[in-house]
Amino acid sequence: MSSVQRLQISWASVLSAAGVGLDALRTALRTPATPGSAPAPDTTGTDTEAYDGLPGQVAAVPDFKITDYVPRKGTKNLDRTTRLGLAASTLLKRELTERSEVSERSWESTGIAMGTVVGSLRSSVELDVDIIEGKGIDLVNPAVFPNVTMNCCASQIAIWHRLRGPNSTLANGTVSTLSALQYGARLIRCGHAERMLVGGVEELSPHTAWGTRLTKSVDESVTIGEGAALLALEPAGPDAPTALATLTACEVLFAPQRTHSGYTGALRRAIVRAQNAARDAGIEIKLVLPGTVGTSLEQSEHVALASLDAERVDVRSAVGECGAALGAMQLTAALALGEPGTGVLITGIDESGAVAAAILTVEGRT
Repeated sequence: MSSVQRLQISWASVLSAAGVGLDALRTALRTPATPGSAPAPDTTGTDTEAYDGLPGQVAAVPDFKITDYVPRKGTKNLDRTTRLGLAASTLLKRELTERSEVSERSWESTGIAMGTVVGSLRSSVELDVDIIEGKGIDLVNPAVFPNVTMNCCASQIAIWHRLRGPNSTLANGTVSTLSALQYGARLIRCGHAERMLVGGVEELSPHTAWGTRLTKSVDESVTIGEGAALLALEPAGPDAPTALATLTACEVLFAPQRTHSGYTGALRRAIVRAQNAARDAGIEIKLVLPGTVGTSLEQSEHVALASLDAERVDVRSAVGECGAALGAMQLTAALALGEPGTGVLITGIDESGAVAAAILTVEGRT
């Protein structure tokens, strides 16, 4: 283990249905919202009617306006997914620069690894409908076409903030963010970037809300939310900014058999690998943040975690079902709730068979 380069999380930003920032997330995690108190969806025009009849609740990032984070010029045609990610990256860059006096040159060698399920589903559907039933392919506004590409959010973040490192978008279902974390760590250790912004983003829309409810993969008691969160991952050392946490382990595996026992076995293997890394580092796991509470995969994860004696906190209950962004919420929750010197285990299972387990060692409270 000593030969593996130590990586740290220097700062993090988060926007969720709980609010903006780690303090808002911490408050929501320690005092979960009561039924019926979820924020109203951010809807305009026909969106209100589009949610009529939808079982359960939906919740957006409260009072979100992209112009609160960046100048208005250039934001007109950005989709909500990109706006959320851009806001999170702006907060992270601003706060880390102010906190640690990070040089502008170091941002030029920074890359990004963003997790998402499909990008902006709403943008893709609306463009298809516009072509088939509306203006036709020749009259579609070309400025909105980039929104249908899955890497639009990560690309716009790099453009706005002049990040010239690797630019990556990872789609691995609900464990996309943990896949991005593993990938970002690999890029740094292979010398391709000095810093990686790692996270996840998902927007709230009628398309995602109805899709989630119709598949019945998430309990109706779980609010459907949205959000974006990013972490600054970089090598630990005397010249690095003060660390919030150290990346102790990140394992992403696959269950060949998509059954209860298949999911459980694969996740258990990922957890054991992560635990071995923590044991070698002398880290004790004091907090577990499971990723499937309130879903059809909850029991498989519960069995895989049965041997761990640690406090458990359900992040989804505080921020809602937010697809690939849930992993990013779990990582920021680890920073918000973890006690210095202890390990926080983050786990997840996607119905595709992908499973993940990561351990952060908390260095200091935010």
